[in-house]
Amino acid sequence: MKAHIRAVPLEKEDEQRLFDFLDRDRILHIFTIYDLKNMREKTDVWVAFRNNEIIGYVFEFDKRIVHTHGDAGSVTRLLQFISLDEPVFVIEPHHLETVAKLFEPVEPTDPSSKGKITKYLVMKTNSKAFQSNISHQVKRLGSEDLEEASKSLGEEWRKRIEEAIKRGFAFGAYHNGSLASLATAPEIIGDLALVRGVYTIPSLRGMDLATSACSALVAEVTRLGIKTVLWVVEDNLPARKVYEKIGFKETGHVLLGFKARRRPI
Repeated sequence: MKAHIRAVPLEKEDEQRLFDFLDRDRILHIFTIYDLKNMREKTDVWVAFRNNEIIGYVFEFDKRIVHTHGDAGSVTRLLQFISLDEPVFVIEPHHLETVAKLFEPVEPTDPSSKGKITKYLVMKTNSKAFQSNISHQVKRLGSEDLEEASKSLGEEWRKRIEEAIKRGFAFGAYHNGSLASLATAPEIIGDLALVRGVYTIPSLRGMDLATSACSALVAEVTRLGIKTVLWVVEDNLPARKVYEKIGFKETGHVLLGFKARRRPI
């Protein structure tokens, strides 16, 4: 007879057990680890146990985003705790059948995706695999660069750079003396840096500016003995080309992201 699955809200006494579970594959669970450690007030977690062992979990961030991880059999039980009607899901592929019974995918999380679901490839590099490829003026961005960032890239990117400066790294690549591209790693978790927020002014794309910005960022992270991780949309071939060019390799992890609508009962 199959062992019973028990799904419950995460209690304080079980937090270390969950972290032990997450540490088995920190690359896969990097967002969970970061949010639990740094944004606990915005993060709700429910955990599934079988024979008193953690087999899966769901976490909800900021009443908007739902991640599912672990044993596929636990997902049905865990989703009962989600009350959102229009969440954004990030899930492991083998959870899709179960999640889709309750929530209809309506829009991909990335506009470059084909169809209603974004497929993310998780990639990483380290000191052995990294290949620096810098062909432009680059620099690490600081608070003195925020005004220029706002003028060149817009206020949204200025805010992202400011957050990255506080918690991690932000590097820019320049064209004709002006900031034209950036790469940020706002989340540093132990020996892992998560690259997020790679952007180039649309009229200047195709000039390897992003390659230069990413190379400068990864070079600094690698110098500090930190491995670099990122998610890239499978359908975003230009971005994948940039990352592969500087030594990122697929980890084998795949995640699916989509905006969803709860199905009528």
